[in-house]
Formats: sequence, C-alpha cells, structure tokens
Amino acid sequence: MQRWIEVWHRRLRGTSRRQVVTEAMAVAIAGLALHGLGVGPVISDAPFAVAPYWHVPLLLAGALIMLGKRRHPVGALGAGFVVFTADLHIGGSLGVMLVLIDLLYTLALHGSARAVRRLIALTAMIIAAVTVLGWALLHDLRAGLLIGLQAFAVLATPTWWGTSVRRQSELAELASARAADRERLTRMEHEEALRDERERMARDLHDAVAGNLSAIALHAEAGLTRPAVDHGARRALEAVRASSLSALAEMRTMIRLLRGGTPERSPTGISDSRAVRELVAAHHGAIRADPVDLPQLPTAVDQTAFRLLQEGLTNATKHGSGPPEVEVTLAEGHLDLLLRNPSPTDAERRRGMGLEIMAERACAVGGSLTTGEDDGVWTVRARLPIEGETE
Repeated sequence: MQRWIEVWHRRLRGTSRRQVVTEAMAVAIAGLALHGLGVGPVISDAPFAVAPYWHVPLLLAGALIMLGKRRHPVGALGAGFVVFTADLHIGGSLGVMLVLIDLLYTLALHGSARAVRRLIALTAMIIAAVTVLGWALLHDLRAGLLIGLQAFAVLATPTWWGTSVRRQSELAELASARAADRERLTRMEHEEALRDERERMARDLHDAVAGNLSAIALHAEAGLTRPAVDHGARRALEAVRASSLSALAEMRTMIRLLRGGTPERSPTGISDSRAVRELVAAHHGAIRADPVDLPQLPTAVDQTAFRLLQEGLTNATKHGSGPPEVEVTLAEGHLDLLLRNPSPTDAERRRGMGLEIMAERACAVGGSLTTGEDDGVWTVRARLPIEGETE
C-alpha cells in the first residue's frame, strides 16, 4: 500500500499537467461508478426523456474539457456549463455535476481577478434567477427557496471554496514577500554598518598610521641630507626611507579599498622583480633564483607571496646569524618560495606570532607553509597555487 502511495505522490501528482489528467480521470471514473450504481437522474421530470446511457458521452466530454482547465479556465467553464445544461435537459447526472463543480473551483483558484469577480457576480445572478423562476413556476415560495439552495450548493460552494484557498495562498505569498523584504533590509543595514566601520578604519589609518609613515620617511630623508653621515648610517637611513615609502604606498592602497575604491594590484607583489631585489638587498640577502620571468599571477597569491617574503626576511634579520637566501620558482601550477638563513642561537624566538600569521596568510589563498631547522639552517618554505583566473 505504501508503495502505491509513493507512486501516486511522485508520478501522478508530480506536475500540474499530470495533476489535471489525474483529476479528469478520477471524475470520469467516479461518474461512471455512480452511473453504474443507478444513482440518478437528478431531475425526475426532465424535458427530454432518454435512455440513461446518454449521460455517459456527456460525462466523457466533460472529462475531456477538464484537461484544459488550467490553461483556459474561463473557456473550460463555459464549455462545461454547456455540457451541464445539456445534461440537465435529459435529467442530469451526478458525474457531470462533479465536472461543473471542479471547473468552478479551478476558475476561482487559478483564474484572473477580473474573471473571478465576474464569476461571483454571475453565480449570484443565476442563483437569484433560479430561485425566482422556481417560485414563479411552482407557485410555492418554499419550493423556490429549496431550488435556490440547491443551486447555491452546486454553484456557490465551489466558487467560495476556490476563492478562500486563493486568498490564503495570496496571504502566504505576501507574508513570504514581507519576510524577504525584511531580510533584504537587514542585509542592507548590515552592509551599511560594515561600510561605516570600513570608513572609520580608513580614516584612522590615514590620520594615524599613514601620517607616522610619512613622518618617518621625511626624517630619514632629512638625515640623508646631512654630510656627516657615515656609510653604515646612510645605508640604514636609505633602507628606512625605502621601507617607509613602500609601506605608505601600500597603506594608501588599503585605504582606497576600505573606502570602496576600485581594487587594484598591489604595487609590491612577488612578480615585481625590482621590488623583490630591493627588499632582499635591504636585508643583506641573496637571490638564488631571480623571479624576473614570473607570469602575471592572481592578485591574492602575488601579494601574499610578497608579504611572506617580507615577514621571513624580517625574522631572518632580527633573529638570524647570517645573510638569508631567497629562491622563487614555479612548478606544477604552484609558486614555491624558499627562504634559508643560518639558525639563531635562541630557537625559542621562532615561536612568536609571526610564523602563525605567515601560515594563516598561506592557508587563506589555498597554500601551505612549513618552517624548521635543518643542519643548522632555518628554512621557510611556502607553496601557493597559481592556477585559475588572474585579477
């Protein structure tokens, strides 16, 4: 039994077209069953007395009309009413009455608002006319009211039922639309709050950090103008000035992004061979494989690799005991960054937050970062994927 129920819901009730076919077949089978049981006719003194089997062609015609009730509800109801009227002239049958009830319900549920209003008005007029006509012909008010109640049951009940279901469906759709509007409004408010926060961060960066970087660059340049500066101090001041200017350019790029500006490639990416050479030279290192022939890389990978190189060289200068060596290569859709320098005497300093941040940067673009000591040499190895579209 359960299997047949599953077949019913999955196949017979799967689409609106199958549902229409199923309903037409159900009405036809029910009407034939009632005809076989001898239930009828509806009117005992019909204008035309014919054999009972003449109701069967009208029932089948009504079932065929039901097949087009979804696409043309008004036309289907009109054709069904003609069949119902013809059936009444030969006595009427419950099967054809079921056809008319289903067509009335379908029009009230799926028809246009204008068609539904006309249906309600027409139904009221027919019920009133049938009541008055029955009273006039039978000369009995109670008989006329009884005929009117029967007409109300056949015509008004499916119309009222269909409009009620339609109204509930419209209310549900309205509630769903309101919920979607509230969700969209909440998202807009969240985005606005996020933009305000980004604007505040951009102002703070511009007023505090960018200002201090500019001051550092100016003081370094002022120091370079002094003739008494020895060679070592001059190199240090040049490194300070170059680093502060580079950081200031990156800070301005970050401020533009925070304020909703157009994203742009970082001015200091790993593909910028000149920036890489200057950075390595500032830390007194050497490049074993010059990244001069690197293709255009995805912006995130390009910028992340340069940040990893910056942090690695900073750690090597701060904690190492010798000049670092840098190697940048491409292999199998990946960018490999290798940084080596003599191991420091105090290995505990390697456990700061710098390595954690480097690992997080690599993971953020789908790559990996490994660090460790090998034969007295501290090694930082990063592998970043470069497949996909570039920005």
